Amino acid sequence: MSVTTIIGAQWGDEGKGKITDYLADDSKVVARSQGGNNAGHTIVIDGKKYKLHLLPSGILRNDIISIIGNGVVVNLDVLLKELDNLGNERGQLFISDRAHVIMPYHKLLDGGEESSKGKSLIGTTGNGIGPCYSDKASRIGIRMGDLLDDDMIIDRLEKALPRNLALLNYYGIENNLTVDGLFQTCREWRNKLGDFITDASLLVNQHIDKGDNVLLEGAQGVHIDIEYGTYPFVTSSSPTTAGAALGSGIAPSKIDKVVGVTKAYLTRVGSGPFPTELEDEIGEMIRAKGQEFGTTTGRPRRCGWLDLVMLELSHRICGFTSLAITKLDILSDVDEIKVCVAYKDDKDSEVNHFPSSLSYLAKCKPVYKTFPGWSSSDIDISKGVIPDKMKIFLDYISVSLNIPISIVSLGPGRDETIIF
Repeated sequence: MSVTTIIGAQWGDEGKGKITDYLADDSKVVARSQGGNNAGHTIVIDGKKYKLHLLPSGILRNDIISIIGNGVVVNLDVLLKELDNLGNERGQLFISDRAHVIMPYHKLLDGGEESSKGKSLIGTTGNGIGPCYSDKASRIGIRMGDLLDDDMIIDRLEKALPRNLALLNYYGIENNLTVDGLFQTCREWRNKLGDFITDASLLVNQHIDKGDNVLLEGAQGVHIDIEYGTYPFVTSSSPTTAGAALGSGIAPSKIDKVVGVTKAYLTRVGSGPFPTELEDEIGEMIRAKGQEFGTTTGRPRRCGWLDLVMLELSHRICGFTSLAITKLDILSDVDEIKVCVAYKDDKDSEVNHFPSSLSYLAKCKPVYKTFPGWSSSDIDISKGVIPDKMKIFLDYISVSLNIPISIVSLGPGRDETIIF
């Protein structure tokens, strides 16, 4: 029995979906622990591409129990669409009765709040994630379990709607939302999804107690964590090991393995400092070859070299037991590959730890170590063979961070993976 947590070690989009799907082969349960449909996972199976936003990546295996945990905020219309798109090509699904529901007013508010920030845009996806988490913290949120009780739905709506209507009015957003109308929407959701709602914490722990392997799937990445990310350019939840435990309803002590997923380079969506960003032909090549466009928004991702200063912070607060390195195939046939090993600030002082101050970070310049590139013709995935130059690159990352590398991904498919 083991409980393994998959954590994005960068700014998200690291390829967690593929790694989760791959490791799910040995698991009985896959539980999603935080975020909402602002996240996007792309999985390729036998050449067919699946884009998931809310469903755990284990859903594509018929013998896996998939759980949407209490830490997730759920857009039920999106969830129904994803389930409809999969048809019978999925395993069992359960949703925590403690997970919060993204209501129509949350989506309307998201756009108004974002546009009001002017030049300080966060880069939100506009899916209502932040406003839903805000209502959760304000103790006026509507939870999945509330949908099972008509009186509870009305009680929650009568508390939540006036505040949200006042905010919509403040931002000048027209709407026709009423308690009666939203009540009917909630009842429709219950009729379609009520059988999926359960005490997910109890369910996960029962499987752990039985000795089943459990996989906890995080969304986004450590560096947009609400506590340790590049605040305020962050998400509203905690994509960390601690967040995975809390958001799936298990004790942190039950987690055995923490797999940090990182690309062989670095990408970011939205605003905020990015010391290793490449605004040149190499950056354009990585974006084009790596198809670096948001699964959820389609927005082009900013691209840059791998940053070990960032990964040190990720490891420090998440405690990775191993790393999964993805997108190594994208760097194949590049003459030189760089890795950021430190920063230099505006006073030429060396910076070895990721700063909390964005104004200070914006002044930092990367200090690089350069590696010779490798040829794609020297890779044989079927035999687990990688070029010596790639191995030198990987060994340097592993030794620098003092973390073993357990998985190397050389393409989007399940079969394009090497276990170390």
